Parts: sequence; structure tokens; C-alpha cells
Amino acid sequence: MERVGEGGRYRLGELLGRGGMGEVYRATDEVLGREVAVKLMLPAPQSLAVSQRFLREAQASARIRSRHVVAAYDFGAYGAGYYLAMELVSGHSVADELERNGLFPAERAEQVVRQAAAGLAAAHTRGIVHRDIKASNLLLADDGTVKVADFGIVRFLHETTTTLTMTGQIIGTSYFLSPERARGEPAEPPSDVYALGCVLYQLVTGRPPFTGESPAAIMYQHVQNEPAPPSEFQPGLDGELEALILWMLAKDPVRRPTAAQIVAGERPPTHQTTSLLPVRRTRSRPVVAAIAAGIALVLSATIGIILETRGVQLPATNDLQPVTTPGTPTAPPPTRPSPTTTSSRPTTEQEHSGPGKAKAAPKQKAGPKAGPGSAGTKATAKGAKKAKQGAAKPKKSGDAGN
Repeated sequence: MERVGEGGRYRLGELLGRGGMGEVYRATDEVLGREVAVKLMLPAPQSLAVSQRFLREAQASARIRSRHVVAAYDFGAYGAGYYLAMELVSGHSVADELERNGLFPAERAEQVVRQAAAGLAAAHTRGIVHRDIKASNLLLADDGTVKVADFGIVRFLHETTTTLTMTGQIIGTSYFLSPERARGEPAEPPSDVYALGCVLYQLVTGRPPFTGESPAAIMYQHVQNEPAPPSEFQPGLDGELEALILWMLAKDPVRRPTAAQIVAGERPPTHQTTSLLPVRRTRSRPVVAAIAAGIALVLSATIGIILETRGVQLPATNDLQPVTTPGTPTAPPPTRPSPTTTSSRPTTEQEHSGPGKAKAAPKQKAGPKAGPGSAGTKATAKGAKKAKQGAAKPKKSGDAGN
């Protein structure tokens, strides 16, 4: 049986998950006599970026001290790559539970999110931003403890020059992407809080705040649209929990609570409560389509998007290649729960389909569509034609050089 680590310390057992960057095994630590999860980095064409992200994941996990973050035990060379020994969480993810049992009761959902916020608060105190908070990266231990996992695309706030993300490039999961990140701004702690708010919204309504046929359409809504109040889908949610959700989903990051405030059970300030209520936009469909088309065009031309739009089924890897697959289907098959959840659940960032739906999920509303036949594209073509005609007119004598 294969062993990894100094002196063959970790004896590998069953394969728990495989992704584009690594494999996760149940393993036995022969020195301490305990079960662990060992993540092995696989050779990849983009080996430098992958190895650096693997190392950063290990560093981030090792720096955070919280029972609500999956612990890192050991890190070292393995073949042409590395291995990472981590805490084995013998339970399942929040996404798995949502898929199996349907919507979370309000009290249960709030409890899960406050525990996850405790893990984020510990990370933020250390200057670490997770950047990929979603239900599949929140693990549930057998005793009910929630643990934040997968720091594969982490950002260290103290770094000012060293980064593995090109300027203008967005990485993460579009369903949980904060407005400021959708605009291409750097990830800060409030971005994690927004993503966690999206998770809470999903747990009690069965859907994320915004859905659409492409990452660009979803990103547009995060920036421009107000989320429908959760009580529109579940009438019993029109109290304090709804206020908390909308507080976490505030467009302005300054107006959101910190992770520490969520842990402390704080509620939105009275003066802010009314401003959190969504304002229904009355733009006509052609105008919405034009704006969405414009955003999609700009994004595709100027930003490298590395996004996913569905929950993942297997543990741990972050495929850092740009999207090459065509558009996203609107009704993908639900994510199947894995029997055992490990300390790291890989995110394949170039997958594009909808999130897994809860059994009691309400009918989803379609997001804005963008395409070559949209009003925005036609308007652009018409303007270009007029400009061309104007440029073709001969100049009068004496105009040259003016």
C-alpha cells in the first residue's frame, strides 16, 4: 500500500475524491495513530501556478486556529508535486445535506452560517480571504460542527505585489460572487460575508439570490439587481433572519456586517433596515438585455473569467484554466452527495451549470439574457454604421489640419 511523507508516515487508504489538480485519500498517520485526509497534487501543464496555489492552501490552513476551519497537519514533497495532510471530517457538506433533506429550517440555517462565520472571522483576523465560500465548502462533522474547507484560491491581504491572479481576472463561483468582485475589484473580507449571505439565502429558499444562463448574466445581477426578499419564496422568513440575510447581501461592502458581528448575533442597525429592502427595477426587457449584453461583451473582451456555476461533487481541486466550454444549461442535474466528506473539497472552476436544487425549492426566476441578437448588440451595430457613414463624408476646403 502506497505511503507518502517523511519515512512513509502516511499510509494511503481509499480514494475519497479526484479533481483536475489533485486526489484526496483517507489515510492513516502511522506516527500518531490517527486517520487523516491526504491531498496529493497531480502533475499539470500549469504546474507552477498549481504548485504555488497548493502551497498557499497549506499555509492558509496552517495559520488559522479555529475549530470551524479544517486543520492542516503536514505538508511536503511528493513526486513532482506535493502532499497536504489535513483533518479528516467524517461527515458531509452543507450542500449534501441540502440535497438530501431539502430546505433548512430557519433556526438550523442560521446556526450553520454563524458557525461558518466564526471560521471566516478567524481567517480574516489573520489577513486571509477565502474567496470561494459556498455550501459545498462548508463541512459538517459528525457532532454538528461546521468547518470551512478548501482554501485553494485564498488571498493574503498583506501581499501587495505577489499574486497568482492576473490583473482583471476573476476567480470563484458566480452564484456567490460579491458585487465588488464582479466589477474586478480585489477580494476583501466583506466579499466572504456576501458569499456566506448567498449561502444562507440558498439554505432557506432552495436557490441562490441570482441565477442566469451564464456567469456574465449572474454577475450583472449581483452588481445591478436587488435580491428578492426570501419571504417571497418562504412567507415565514419575513422577520429577523430575512433582515440578517439582506444585511449580508448589501451592495456596498461597508454596509455589510463583519464575520465577527454575525458570530456575535448582531442585527442590522435600525436606520439601515429600510434601505435593505429591495427596490424593484422597472427596466424593460430590451433595456435589461442590452445592459447584460454590454457587460458580457466587456467581460469577455477584458477579463479572464475563471468561474463555476454549480456545486461540486468531489473533493478538492482548483482547475485554473480559463473557460472553454459553451454556454451554461439552465437546469442541470442535481449534485449527488458523496458518502464521506474530506478536509478539502476541490472546486472545478471552469464548470458552468446551475447549482444543485433542494427538494422543496421554489420555481426559479430567469435572469437577464445576453446574446448576439440582443438589443445592446443591435444598438452597437447601428451606432457603428452611422459613425462609418459620417466618416465617409468629404471635408470642405480649409478643414484639413483643424
